[in-house]
Amino acid sequence: MIRAFRVPLLLATVAALAGCPEPPIPEPDPLWPYGDDPVEYVENVHYGRAVLERDLTDHDNSYASRRLDRYGLEGTGWSSLPVRDVPSRSLTDVDVAAAFAGEPFPNDARLTTLVPDELPTTTEAWVDLGRRVFFEYPLRQDSTYAALLTVEDGLDQAGFLRDGDTRVGLRVFENDDGDLVVGNTCAQCHASPDPRTGELSPTLANRQMDIGVARLLADGLTPGDLPPELDSTAAGDWDRLGPGRSDVLADGAFNPYAYPDLGGIADLPYLHHNANWFHRGTATLAVRCETLFITANNERTRIPRVLSWALAEYYRSLEAPPPLVDEVSDLAAAGEALFLDSVCVDCHTPPLYTSEREVRVNEIGTDPSAGGSFARGTGNYRIPSLRGVGRTAPYLHHGAFDTLEAMFDPERDEPGHEHGLDWSDADREALIAFLKTI
Repeated sequence: MIRAFRVPLLLATVAALAGCPEPPIPEPDPLWPYGDDPVEYVENVHYGRAVLERDLTDHDNSYASRRLDRYGLEGTGWSSLPVRDVPSRSLTDVDVAAAFAGEPFPNDARLTTLVPDELPTTTEAWVDLGRRVFFEYPLRQDSTYAALLTVEDGLDQAGFLRDGDTRVGLRVFENDDGDLVVGNTCAQCHASPDPRTGELSPTLANRQMDIGVARLLADGLTPGDLPPELDSTAAGDWDRLGPGRSDVLADGAFNPYAYPDLGGIADLPYLHHNANWFHRGTATLAVRCETLFITANNERTRIPRVLSWALAEYYRSLEAPPPLVDEVSDLAAAGEALFLDSVCVDCHTPPLYTSEREVRVNEIGTDPSAGGSFARGTGNYRIPSLRGVGRTAPYLHHGAFDTLEAMFDPERDEPGHEHGLDWSDADREALIAFLKTI
């Protein structure tokens, strides 16, 4: 068999012998002939490395540099970290009461691990495993959550959801010393009831989750009532963060990010608000998840690759959020006509209402700090899909608007994304009515 990267060379040689102009020689696909292959990803460290180099859109920011320096290297870098699949269980009301009383967690409940004896062989099995990873795999032991458990109603104040007598997004597990400790999972910020089924899923993020409140309470501070001398400090930034947002940029600046909704992620051309990854398939998302878990645990351990692939399969199985309004009124129909006849479709192209178009930070005009940050900045913001947009507030990458009405209010102070602001009141009303039906 002739390998893919040799075919262009062979064609060029034949063309030269025949006296024809030589065809251009394309860059070889570093993943040929594997494609999206879970076995290669799990067993071949070079496969993940090829995905990283291929799909990072900017290799110069610190986010990319950190990964290029340490990921997918045989026997060194992050490949040399111990693989972590620690036994864990749900955090229950009994555990919370024990922590509040200054007592250790009860050790009478069974702890479970996630790595299967054999790799799943069907998409359904991968998705089932990925759902467990989403809800059950603790990122790290975290002193913030341990301290939060000692605050009366601390979990409620911070926006943690309840599932029966357990708290969504928190797990009890054994640390290296054999002690039972608490840590968070992906579900902490990304799980909420699916509008169609009521079942907890990552279709829509947890808009109640307030990381800032959690940090302040854990530090013994009162959210919304900080002393003036703390207003210009990190504590002040946590206090004005608000629910549904975080700051994931390690650049020393206040750069809030709205928690992304993961429903319909399989159809998004880019990952991250800053479009850090070109999303070519499951392998892209698996490497993105794997490296996130490594950095979230301060580069001390790495997640088993079978679990990060499963998580990617689970995310990609999620349908886009359903429309907020099912019935298309005459007003919404008029708004659709306006939308389709405007520049909106240049970026939010039906039927997915997104596109691969690169939108420069200065072109969209929104807060440029995140897009230009040395930490993750690419100079671009990705174009989100508008499917289910009536449910996905807060809007823009930094969650600047709580409603569509506020976003399209021509009197607003927040800069950027000015499309529609110069329309008549009636046309803006029609546009918003249409958006709620997507």
